[in-house]
Amino acid sequence: MNQYKKIGIALFIVSILSIPSIHIHAETTHDNMYYIFVDRYVNGDSANDITIDIDDATSYHGGDIKGVIDKVQELKQLGITSINLSPIMEAESYHGFDTMQYAKMDEQFGNVTDLKQLVDEAHELEMKVILDISLAYVHPDHPYHDDEEISLFGTTVSSLRTTEEAKDHVIQSMQYWIDHAGVDGFHVYINEQQQALFESIKEQLGNTTGLIVDHVDKETSQMNHAFQKKAVDILKKPGNKLTDLIKEQTTESNQIYYLESVFTNRFAFETMKEGYHPVTRWKLATTLLYTLNGSSFLYQGIEVPMDNGVAEPDHRMAELNKADEEITKHVEKLSAIKANSDALKNGDIEIVGEDGAMIVYKRETTSETMYIAINNDEETRVVPLTLNNNEIQLKGTLDDDIVRSQEDGTHRIVLDRESSNIFIVEKDTGLNWLFISMMILIFGGFIGFIIAYNYKVKKANAS
Repeated sequence: MNQYKKIGIALFIVSILSIPSIHIHAETTHDNMYYIFVDRYVNGDSANDITIDIDDATSYHGGDIKGVIDKVQELKQLGITSINLSPIMEAESYHGFDTMQYAKMDEQFGNVTDLKQLVDEAHELEMKVILDISLAYVHPDHPYHDDEEISLFGTTVSSLRTTEEAKDHVIQSMQYWIDHAGVDGFHVYINEQQQALFESIKEQLGNTTGLIVDHVDKETSQMNHAFQKKAVDILKKPGNKLTDLIKEQTTESNQIYYLESVFTNRFAFETMKEGYHPVTRWKLATTLLYTLNGSSFLYQGIEVPMDNGVAEPDHRMAELNKADEEITKHVEKLSAIKANSDALKNGDIEIVGEDGAMIVYKRETTSETMYIAINNDEETRVVPLTLNNNEIQLKGTLDDDIVRSQEDGTHRIVLDRESSNIFIVEKDTGLNWLFISMMILIFGGFIGFIIAYNYKVKKANAS
């Protein structure tokens, strides 16, 4: 009996090792960003729980830098390359956008040593750490505030003055976080009047520090707010075409694409409101985000995906213990494909085919060609491609699928409703008869083993 078990195990191992794998070559350049709303992420250190009240939506809830450190390995597994922290500077409110001092950490989140540890651990995993710094919103008592006041998240805020002294203060504060914690850059929020101030800060800091400009009152911004509004409206339900949206992005190379943030409604809320499953919709959305000319930006809780059930920003604690395996695996696959694809980072975008609300676009460089297919329709769709080469096939990387040349010379990409795939171009070797024969031999032998074993057991029982 032990001999039969050993034979069966050996056959099973051989069958698994014989299955071919997909390997894509290229270098990583663009970012997969993950935004952490620090107070509402993970409480990793109860020692700094100074004024928390989890029953009060306007109070601190205990998230801190140590909590972020606890999740760094999981973020790496998800394929994240940059961690963007919400404002951690001294402020009066949990969200931190009413900044009081740019060069001092809010003690509710920990200290600079904690931040340095986070940066060091992230760097060991080849990830960057970026800090939010808000010029558009500061506390009314900030030493360089202007006189106009507005309400943000139920908090009264002002904005930073556009004086030379204010600029010097911001630069010195940024340099503090670089020198003491080693942060890699800043996500800078500015308003219309602060454009020249930001440009002056950028020029003085030079190119050694990563800076993301985020206009809070304009659609034109490195954080592509116009894309976000249109993409949510299109992708919250099936049946809407992506054509115009993708055409608008074909010349963009430095944009950051997102569907939700600390300032917007949850995408899951928008899809649920329309009566559609958020995981299915998020899988389509992330395929789009990861295959455009720029960086992708995910807001904490996408792994669930989170939905606070109301048309307002979601500032609850991240429900990471409820992560959905289907969406996390999808994002992990996308991250791996993008990390190893020259075409997805540097290739031009060209729409090559459509059928209903299904679209196929090509990303191509001199070294690689990839086809991205997204079916945002309510039924199965087919897009035939004329590639003028019968000797190549398209190999699916998100879902294992092979598209070969048809008798009419086309390669027909077929997708089920609300699904997507990314195809690499490879030489068509036809059916792998050696592999098929080996699998028949292996599984035939395994079945033979089971039959022989059952026969032996029955014979033993009969005697």
